[in-house]
Amino acid sequence: MVNNFGFPHRWACCFLAAGLWISVPATRAESAKDVGQTIASSGASGIPACASCHGAKGEGMAAAGFPYLAGQGAAYLVLQLQGFASGERSNPIMAPIAKGLSAEQIKAVASYYSALPAPFNTKALSRLVDTYPQKDAVGAWLASRGDWGHDIPACFQCHGPGAVGVGEHFPALAGLSANYIQEQLIAWQEKKRAPGPQALMGDIAGRMSKVQISAVASYLSKLPESAPTAIEPKGAKQ
Repeated sequence: MVNNFGFPHRWACCFLAAGLWISVPATRAESAKDVGQTIASSGASGIPACASCHGAKGEGMAAAGFPYLAGQGAAYLVLQLQGFASGERSNPIMAPIAKGLSAEQIKAVASYYSALPAPFNTKALSRLVDTYPQKDAVGAWLASRGDWGHDIPACFQCHGPGAVGVGEHFPALAGLSANYIQEQLIAWQEKKRAPGPQALMGDIAGRMSKVQISAVASYLSKLPESAPTAIEPKGAKQ
């Protein structure tokens, strides 16, 4: 008799007895995890280790402009690596690295970094949803309230309270270097980086002034230290 998997029952029993039936998926999952960790810490096939620029724990090197990867959504990281490889996102360092990785390797290293703890205090940053910055604090206001007169939504609206990231496609921004954030916003303005889901960032960055870009980049880079502490008053309007 043949079971639903196409094996005679006697062979199915042998697989189960040997523990092979249930160990194959586990082995594959473990292998993918190992591949991701190896690429991150040691590199692969002439590809340098991610850790050499992004830190041993994926915490990044803000002073050098290398963003943290730890805790970012796997789907987001996959899209960025694919973008570097295709040229949709321009970067002379990352382009050859991404091109040298297979699709499986990209998924593995993205999954590895997404599982690492983010390098910031999520609870402390999330409390920013209850704060109300002064309107002349341009960066803080844009991040938490936006500029609806110019159709610019608040960063926190998509990237979460305190810019801690939301889901797989909206990355955390808190604590990224000001230069890195500014460079990305300018790249979207100049169409040197793919605009992302629903072309959101291309449209938003295109409506931002140089002053706004500089201010919000500076504010986000200093979170949570630069966070306003005043609680929003009842009935306050944007």
